[in-house]
Amino acid sequence: MTDIRLLAIDLDDTLVREDNTISDYTRSILKKVQTKGIHIVIATGRMYQTARPVGHAMDMGDLPMILFSGGLVQRIESGENLWEQTVDVAVAKEILQLAKANDWYVQSYVDDELLVHHETEESRMYEKGVGAKPVYIGDAVYTPPKGPNKLLFIAKPERIREIEAEMNRVFAGKVEIVRSKPNFLEINSMNCTKGSTLAHMVEDLGLKPEQVVAFGNSQNDISMLEYAGTAVAVANADDNVKVVAHEVCPSNEDDGVAHWLEAHIL
Repeated sequence: MTDIRLLAIDLDDTLVREDNTISDYTRSILKKVQTKGIHIVIATGRMYQTARPVGHAMDMGDLPMILFSGGLVQRIESGENLWEQTVDVAVAKEILQLAKANDWYVQSYVDDELLVHHETEESRMYEKGVGAKPVYIGDAVYTPPKGPNKLLFIAKPERIREIEAEMNRVFAGKVEIVRSKPNFLEINSMNCTKGSTLAHMVEDLGLKPEQVVAFGNSQNDISMLEYAGTAVAVANADDNVKVVAHEVCPSNEDDGVAHWLEAHIL
C-alpha cells in the first residue's frame, strides 16, 4: 500500500464490537496510523449523541464524523457542524403519514434528538444497542416542523423488505432508501450517501479516491466502498457488500479493521 492518505471506517458491525466497544488493540493501531499523517473519518448511520462516545473512546482528537449515512458531518469532541443536508420536510411528512396508516414503527432524528411515538420493544432494543435516549412525543412524530436528518424503520427482516418495497414504489427518486441492518431501513435525503459525502471531504482535502481506504459491512456502506480506491469488507459483512469489496478482513469481533491496517499500512 502506497500513498494511502485517508481511512473511512463504518462503526456498527465493522469497527465496533457487539458490546458497543472497540478493543485496546484496535485503538492502539488506529493511533499508530494517525501518527503517519493519515486522515481518519468515521462514517456511520448513527446520530452524534450515539457516535460521539465511540469516537471519544478512540482518543484520537477532534476527528470529523459522517453521520446519518451521509446527512451530517460533525466533529467528535467539539461537536462542530461542518455540513448538513436533511430530508425534505414535505416528503418526510408523507413518509411518516404512510407509516402511521400502516402502523409501522419509525423513529425520526431532529437536532440530535431521537423522536419516537411511544415506548415499544423496538425503541427499547435501539436504546440498549447504541445508547440513544428516545424522546416520546406521540402523534407529533408524524408532523415534523422541519426536515429530519434521517428516518429509521425497525422491524423483522421480512417486514423490512415489505416496507422497503413500498418505499421504493412511492418515494424512489425523492429520498435515499437503504438498509443498514437486516432489521433497519434508513431514509435519507436524496443524493446524500456515505459515498457522496466522503467524496466531498476527499476533494476538500485535495486528495483522490485512490488514496482512500473504506471499511464497511452493510448496504449503506456500499456507496463509499465503491468510491474508495481500496474497499475492505469485514468477514461478517452482507454478501452484496463483499461483492463490491476488493478484500475481506476478519470480523468486527476479531478486530478485522485493525488487523488489516497493521498488515497493510503499518
